Amino acid sequence: MYPRSELDSRIRRLKRWMGRRDIDLSLVNSPSNMLYLAGTAEAQLLVVPLDDDPYLVARYAFGDEIAREKTPYHVEVQKPFYGTSGKEVINPSVYDLVAERHGGARRIAVDFLSSQEQVEKVRKRFKRGKKSAAIVSLDDQLRRMRIIKSEYELGLMKESASIAMRAFESLEIRIGMTEREIANMLEFKMKELGAEEPSFPTIVASGANSFNAHHINTERRVSEGEILLIDFGSKYMGYCSDMTRTFYIGSPPEGFLDKYEAVLNAQLRALDFIRDGVPMERPDIEARKVLKELDLLEYFVHSLGHGIGIDIHEFFRLLVGRGGRLQEGMTVTDEPGIYIRGWGGIRIEDTVVVGRNRGIPLTEKLSKDPDYLRR
Repeated sequence: MYPRSELDSRIRRLKRWMGRRDIDLSLVNSPSNMLYLAGTAEAQLLVVPLDDDPYLVARYAFGDEIAREKTPYHVEVQKPFYGTSGKEVINPSVYDLVAERHGGARRIAVDFLSSQEQVEKVRKRFKRGKKSAAIVSLDDQLRRMRIIKSEYELGLMKESASIAMRAFESLEIRIGMTEREIANMLEFKMKELGAEEPSFPTIVASGANSFNAHHINTERRVSEGEILLIDFGSKYMGYCSDMTRTFYIGSPPEGFLDKYEAVLNAQLRALDFIRDGVPMERPDIEARKVLKELDLLEYFVHSLGHGIGIDIHEFFRLLVGRGGRLQEGMTVTDEPGIYIRGWGGIRIEDTVVVGRNRGIPLTEKLSKDPDYLRR
């Protein structure tokens, strides 16, 4: 369970925003936002009244007991009744319960404006005469709250990174193993070391398959004299890590080493600019400058990185042309890569905390030597 003091501080911050915006009630439906604010994603709705304590609404036998174990807040349970005929069914909407308690709410903030159906359900239940409650978005505020990680959150992300690295270092990859076998083995190792699950489906791309930035694992077998790219991460207490390592199985040819060193230098160059106050586009631009000098820029076809935390991809990207500035305590990925059709790909990625003077990698312990697997 997350410490109550950590969750209470987040709720207080949300309520301060609600007070400034004259919002009576916030309704949180997104599992990620619910986990952030209440410590559990197993409920149907988190309800945050401006002038009262937050509580969750969960469905009987569908997460209510798990939610109670994970949150310090009250869990209201809805139990449907179906009977033996259609006339006996009693299964009220979660919004019916909320409306009974907070029917006088004039302004309601929700994080599900993208679902017009849910918005209309709320609007219908909070209608007084001909006038419905005003519905406003909660998304931007929650993004602002989640973007800077607390020391507690950073501790969870460090452990997530540690689990992923230890699992990888324990792997015994052999010639002839399939991409799927390696991925399954790595995911099992992460769970064995304490991960809830992988942050995302592990990517193992061998040979020409390494050209695919988001490869889908196959039964292709790893062979001597080819590239092996592995992109992986673990989820620990809801927080993600993300890293990629690229190797050459056997003695790497000169062309591979030159390209590998270029990608590594681009990553390290970017790391110097993942610091407080720097424009979000700057690390990406600096990485591209390094690759441009070696005529590899055309093969870097994605952003340098993305926000990471409870979600593997959080809302901002490190990409040329993007506005905004980095702030100390943000967490991002630093992952330049090149993808050459018919040859393969190289990507080197770390999860990084935006520091005061430089990015602080959480995943740098793992060797970046291109022939690391020859041991």
